[in-house]
Amino acid sequence: MSTKKDFEQAAPGTVTRAERDQRIAARPRPRAELHLTPSGWEATQVRHELDQQSERRIRHINERLEEARARLKNGYSRARWRGRAAQDFDRER
Repeated sequence: MSTKKDFEQAAPGTVTRAERDQRIAARPRPRAELHLTPSGWEATQVRHELDQQSERRIRHINERLEEARARLKNGYSRARWRGRAAQDFDRER
């Protein structure tokens, strides 16, 4: 479960599918190459915390997008039924 406190450092505003896709694309991938990245437990811990924050943000974005999709789908269904009820009422007059 995510809390609002988790995202106080995140940018405010709406969540988008593009941001989610960008964050998913930015997930670290294991590579077999030589590089000059600092090592040690502190660097590993910092990378791990950053990865966790990004994963929490991705989960938050997914939850918000699913909620929006459900509201849209539910609203569309209700609007359709309201229109049908109005039509039926007009036919009975």
